[in-house]
Amino acid sequence: MAPSRSSKERLAIGFMLAWIVFWAGGMLIVLYGLVTSLLAGNTTAGILMAIWLGAAGLGLFFGVRKLRILIGSQNESSKVPSATSIGDDKTE
Repeated sequence: MAPSRSSKERLAIGFMLAWIVFWAGGMLIVLYGLVTSLLAGNTTAGILMAIWLGAAGLGLFFGVRKLRILIGSQNESSKVPSATSIGDDKTE
């Protein structure tokens, strides 16, 4: 059985889950606005919303990546490299 997470780790994971859900919800709202503005013929608003969606998609990608790091950090916390092993790869 895996050891339990600390309360700080659980809080960080819960925050990232909530952030991803709300962020994705906001993206869906903007996507709806993008479609309606393009159907109405408002291309300027459509272009701005498309740019925002691209940036928001990048933010969502990094948010999911951070969540995966937080979830996997329990296994990686015992594998922190020591100070002597960092300098062993030097080539002269």
